[in-house]
Amino acid sequence: MFHSFHAGHCSAEGLAEIAAYIGPELRRLNRAPTHTLAGITMPASMTAAAASDHVWISCPNTSAPQSCWPAFFVRADGVTIGRLRRNVTGVLVSTVDTEAALYDSTAVWRSRAIAGTLHSGRLVTDPRSEDRTCL
Repeated sequence: MFHSFHAGHCSAEGLAEIAAYIGPELRRLNRAPTHTLAGITMPASMTAAAASDHVWISCPNTSAPQSCWPAFFVRADGVTIGRLRRNVTGVLVSTVDTEAALYDSTAVWRSRAIAGTLHSGRLVTDPRSEDRTCL
């Protein structure tokens, strides 16, 4: 999957403004190239999508300052295998090895889900599960 995106040309003031939305108290919990929603959520979303859908993802971005994250490449198990530096011109070359034995978190249930079985194989009946309007 190629996920083209452009999150660059932010002014330093604009970047500071959208970083203020996150707040300084949460910066230590969110390691990101920038403390913006895009800087936090885009890499996390691409990593999660690669791992949960078992697809390789190229996530380019502009090298123009200020960009919210650097371009990166994620293999199908959710591991980032290449990353450029933010705001620095570069070319990222990554190898897609479709024969690599990568962890696939969805392999054990994918065929059942495709066949229509959307549970672990053993249905549980419980009155609390039947009534979806109470806690």
